[in-house]
Amino acid sequence: MNTQDRDSLIDIYFERLNPLLPIVDEATFRNTERKPQLLVFAMCLVASRDQKARRYLRFLESPEPLTQRAFASRVYASLRWGVQMGRERDKINLIQILALMSLYSEGPEGTVDSSMHLSQAIHHGQTIGLHLGRSSGHGGSQTRLFWALWVLSNFNASLNGRPRQILDLDIGLKLDEAYEISAPGTRILLAISQLLTRIIGLYQPTAALDITGIEEDYESFENILDRCGAWDLESNVITSLEIYYHGVAIISHRARATSRPLLPTPSSLRQELSALQIVTILRHISPKNLVPLPLIPYGISLAVSTFYNQLRSARSHIKRIAAREHIDSCVQALEQLSEWSQPAKNMALLGRKALDQVAAVTISPELRRTSRLHAGPAEWRPAGPPHHQIDQAGLQQHNASASLAGQQPHPDGGLSGFDIAYDELMDMDAVFGDFLNMNLPDFGLPFQ
Repeated sequence: MNTQDRDSLIDIYFERLNPLLPIVDEATFRNTERKPQLLVFAMCLVASRDQKARRYLRFLESPEPLTQRAFASRVYASLRWGVQMGRERDKINLIQILALMSLYSEGPEGTVDSSMHLSQAIHHGQTIGLHLGRSSGHGGSQTRLFWALWVLSNFNASLNGRPRQILDLDIGLKLDEAYEISAPGTRILLAISQLLTRIIGLYQPTAALDITGIEEDYESFENILDRCGAWDLESNVITSLEIYYHGVAIISHRARATSRPLLPTPSSLRQELSALQIVTILRHISPKNLVPLPLIPYGISLAVSTFYNQLRSARSHIKRIAAREHIDSCVQALEQLSEWSQPAKNMALLGRKALDQVAAVTISPELRRTSRLHAGPAEWRPAGPPHHQIDQAGLQQHNASASLAGQQPHPDGGLSGFDIAYDELMDMDAVFGDFLNMNLPDFGLPFQ
């Protein structure tokens, strides 16, 4: 890659990404005459996802810019080879490289490799004592690097269903001091990660089965902005962090198939409202303008799972109509993010498939179970083989025929008044239900 393109990508990295996750100290990097090649590649890898980076995604032998996915794939392959060959000996540089590589996930083993890179970064950090605060002579840069690893450790636990790799009892640093030396965007991520630390406890093997969520003392996003002095951040940065906040809020309620509460709880209401807030945001801002970090498609995907559960369990046909519309809005956003995010593409495919299968009820009366007038709650039956494959064109043709015959098509896809727990959707139930369970990785695995 030529010098101009490389420098432009580095500028994008420091402008858009490093203020949130201060993995690389900008002053140290800029003042280093001979830049570490693998670190430069890692920064370009992460920056390549940004909308502003498109024109710089080329190599010397290819004058025309590559797609975001093609460029990132080549850079990642070079990085992986270089790390495996031991091309970087400096521990701090190696930690930074591995941490940045953990933000990349592509292919069948993408989530596994992402977790592995982060594990290696944390391992090397513990080897040199980052968690003990041995960085007084580095202007706080190594302390900020450690807390970036801490944020990523919590995120990896929720995204990939892994145990946390940095436990609070093992940390010799004070979180309050991290707020003091961090930029406003980083402070917000620290605050969200504090909430996530509490939430992860709901999904640990030893968690009490009768506790279904965080019901008290849950800080609002606006209060976090006030506390972190972050109202002056760019609006798209605040919006990006808000999507992540609401994604975390969604999993603050752990829905269990065997214990559906008769009355709403604070955590279940929070889950529903946070999903609604995500879809509201997506109707007012292009997903391509958001900060290109994996926490964005993760938050949107959690909203899809929430709306899918509403679609399957709600008795109100109005709520079902709304749930379908919300799923469609989220899927459209994920389809845009799929240009650089494989997990976003996976969940978009799942969401679109779920919508198509739900639509099949309209033209497949035999898929409808007993009328709601004579049945209890929707049944949850074992998955069976699919009986019908209905495309969107068939659905439109059926609706048109119904109109010509004087019949009014069902606005909710024919779901009103019927138990929709038919076999076609059982696989979807498993996928979306498991996605809300952090004990069960992976992100969109069926389509990888």
